[in-house]
Amino acid sequence: MTLTCLSRLCTWRTRLGRQSQKGLGGATGTSRMGGSTHFSERMRTPTRTICYVGLLALGAVVATLALYRAQPAVSSGDLGSVAILAAIALLAEALTFEVSDYQLSTIASMPYLAVVLLAPCWAGVLAIAATKVLTLRRIKSDALLKVTFNICQAALALALSCLAYRGFGGVPFPSVQAPSFASLTAMAWRPGIAADLAISITNSVAFAGVIAISAGKRLSQVWKRDLVAGAIGTAFQGPLVFMFAWLFVTQGPMAGLALIGAMLLVRWGQVRNAQLMRMNEELIDLMISSMEAQSRYTSGHSKRVQHMATFIAKQILQLQDRDVDRVSRAALLHDIGKIGEKYTFVLNKDGPLTNDERLLMQQHSVDGATLLARMSTFGDIVPLVRHHHENWDGSGYPDGLSGDSIPLPSRIIMFADTIDAMTSSRPYRRALDQEAVRSEIFKLRGRQFDPKIADVLLKSERWDELFVAHPFRLIRGSGATPARAVAVSGSQRSFVEGE
Repeated sequence: MTLTCLSRLCTWRTRLGRQSQKGLGGATGTSRMGGSTHFSERMRTPTRTICYVGLLALGAVVATLALYRAQPAVSSGDLGSVAILAAIALLAEALTFEVSDYQLSTIASMPYLAVVLLAPCWAGVLAIAATKVLTLRRIKSDALLKVTFNICQAALALALSCLAYRGFGGVPFPSVQAPSFASLTAMAWRPGIAADLAISITNSVAFAGVIAISAGKRLSQVWKRDLVAGAIGTAFQGPLVFMFAWLFVTQGPMAGLALIGAMLLVRWGQVRNAQLMRMNEELIDLMISSMEAQSRYTSGHSKRVQHMATFIAKQILQLQDRDVDRVSRAALLHDIGKIGEKYTFVLNKDGPLTNDERLLMQQHSVDGATLLARMSTFGDIVPLVRHHHENWDGSGYPDGLSGDSIPLPSRIIMFADTIDAMTSSRPYRRALDQEAVRSEIFKLRGRQFDPKIADVLLKSERWDELFVAHPFRLIRGSGATPARAVAVSGSQRSFVEGE
């Protein structure tokens, strides 16, 4: 049994996506480090949070002192191992790369975690804490509270893991006579499990506690979610840590460093992939900005729709993460077809649209799908963009789909798109308030909207949250009449964005 240990060595993070990340009292982002993440967000620092971090620091000191009491003297061999591991960690930290605006990735956790197997002593804990201090330049914010939390969580988790490893009979790998892979596994499996549990529980509880206090969430809710995520990370990282420690002991530090080198090659591939992903995101932002710049009425519309559609998919309908991601990407690009010059006049028109203008606007979903189909990156969301104006009763466009034949993400985007339209003021109509929006959705369930989603949405306790970060917008003057559902064609009655 290998040691599956600390996968989030210093964790303080939120789980909201880049476009909707608002946790922790106005947080703006996080820095992910390999399997670990560093807290690097702006936040308020209430007294309770300061006291919590103070208790965490006290716990780290007490746990390190307990290690000192268990083994005051540290052998020269252990000191040598600690020094080499710290040097490798510093090198790995120096090669940290930025995955996104909110995330950093590193393999420094490998030598950090190997301390448990190679030198489970107080000197190892202090070395790791010192290494974290020396690499603080990688954290975008220098706030004392966040720095203290990151360092103390790492020290506490590592100290408790070392205590658990020793308490269950584990010995440093260099102390094992003839340390073959089999003998090390036989010796370390039970202590390894204890060390793994100590680190996993300490990290998850420490993280959940600070998030619960700072963001006003329930401890149990945050802790359970984080524990599952952490278990996945440790399951992948544990065997690599064991292999690193075995090579370090049997073949020398250079062999362990060779494993680090191999992992760096993998990381280099990730760097290239991350750069391509960032380029795609920047191109998307440029496309959205160009499209919305054509109209004074649509500024910010795409990102608001993305925020609401993602919220509905994840928080209310509780879809899988993969499906939520598709909803989010399609919602952001749902109106990309309007980037064409032929829509500029209609988008800036002050009054209601004529029938010909409505027919012209109805072409944007097909134009958007055609544009996205040219890029393989967006192949999976092409039908979602094409059908985001299909109505449940088949009266929508462009293909007149009805019922379950309309892709689920398109049905979700229909809700978000319509809510944003209803809560946006125009010179010829005022925005609806929250209750009026509820009334319109109820009246149009089974006609414009999927009735099942409408029922879940209207009955949800989180309905109000759709409007918290979604203030009513007044564009170019106050309307003379409130917004209301309008006739599009025949008996079709719906509220269409852009009218």
